[in-house]
Parts: sequence; C-alpha cells; structure tokens
Amino acid sequence: DELSFILNPEAILFGNIVSQLACATEAVATSTNSVLPFDFLFWCMGSQGSAYPLTGTTNYRDTPIQAGTLILERLNYKLHRQGIVWESHGEDGAICYQTPMPLMPKSRYRYQMTNTIPDALWAHPYTTTTVIWESGHDNPVSGDNFGFINFKKRNCVFL
Repeated sequence: DELSFILNPEAILFGNIVSQLACATEAVATSTNSVLPFDFLFWCMGSQGSAYPLTGTTNYRDTPIQAGTLILERLNYKLHRQGIVWESHGEDGAICYQTPMPLMPKSRYRYQMTNTIPDALWAHPYTTTTVIWESGHDNPVSGDNFGFINFKKRNCVFL
C-alpha cells in the first residue's frame, strides 16, 4: 500500500474517513439496483468501499464475494488511471472515438459472476451491494476463488 502511494499520491485525499462519508450517499442510492452509480464520486465504490488503495488489499470485513467485487472494480479503476482502458464515445451514435479517461465512468460498467457458482440471471452495476444476490454463491468447499465477467456500455455503433 505504501508503494502504491508513489504512483497514486491522490490517495491521501480520497483514502481517508472524511472523504468516505460522501460515499455513503452512493451506497444507499445504489443498494436497490434501481439507480446507477454516481460518476462524480469517482473515488467511491459504493457498498463495496473505497477505490483506494489501488492494490489488491481489502480489509475483508464482510464477505468474500464483496471483497472479490471490490477488487474487480479497483482493478478496472486502476487500468483507467494508468491510461490502459480508454473511453469510447461517438457523435450521433455513429462512429466511435477512443480517448483516454483517467476517471472510470462507473455507470457504464456491469459485472456478472461466472465462478464458482454462476449468477447467470443478472448483470450487476458497479458499486451495488452484493447482499441481495450473494446468498448461495459462496462455495465453502472450493474456497474464495471467484470469477467475474465485466461488461462495458458503448454509445456508438462502429469502432
């Protein structure tokens, strides 16, 4: 976590208790899966916690599935911060243009659990709580190894 601070010095602004209080509004709003995440609260991962530190470290406070979804969302956020994942947008929905987007647009992403016990019926928006659907998906025999498929919405037709 200390080495991550060298690459992401903004973590001191967003990785503290005071800035996390703003995340409570997103966590409450997205808890019913009826509201999309707030893109302007880019450092928040809703019910999962904070985007910082940008490592695989979690405090594993609730459930293994919640920790797994937090790591998924943090990895995607980190890829945006490093300029590896670009944003695609089009004019009049016709032709896509790729531009660097250092702040991840959370409202465009969904994930679906594929392993160990798949959740084939729903693609969940980022930052939503896992409490609603995680029951029965954690296999105590095989451990805490989960697989997710990640979806990103594009607002254009041609690349």
